[in-house]
Amino acid sequence: MDALTDDRGQALIVAVLALGIAAVAIVGLRDAQDRILADVRELRAGEAAVEAAAAQVSDDVFAFGGSLEDEDGEARRRVRAGPTRQQLERLLADPLLADRARSAADAIAAANGAVGSGDIDIRVAGNDVEVRLTVGRHRQAAALDDICCPH
Repeated sequence: MDALTDDRGQALIVAVLALGIAAVAIVGLRDAQDRILADVRELRAGEAAVEAAAAQVSDDVFAFGGSLEDEDGEARRRVRAGPTRQQLERLLADPLLADRARSAADAIAAANGAVGSGDIDIRVAGNDVEVRLTVGRHRQAAALDDICCPH
């Protein structure tokens, strides 16, 4: 007599049940791992996207500052003075600037395997310009330090 016939096959049923539970656990762990890795990829893509958007905003602010003139008609020196707070706020409120920043963010997000960006918010915060962007479920932010405003 062997072990399977002594207990009328009950050991075989327990073994099959244990293998089934293990298989379900492994599938569940793999699914959780895939979701975690997708979330991390989306987070990293969002970080890169907001940096690309901020770089675009920085380029536009720099170009705008270089095009300003003083009251006497002389071009401002970029190293000495930038736009005033009101000029900067008007520039940042321009929908074309937001579109250029979003396009830069979308290109980087797509290159990193994420879907496009959501809403974008560009504003003056103290002496900095903040760029906030949503990619997937994550809200990202980047700051352009000390870009505003001459005293």
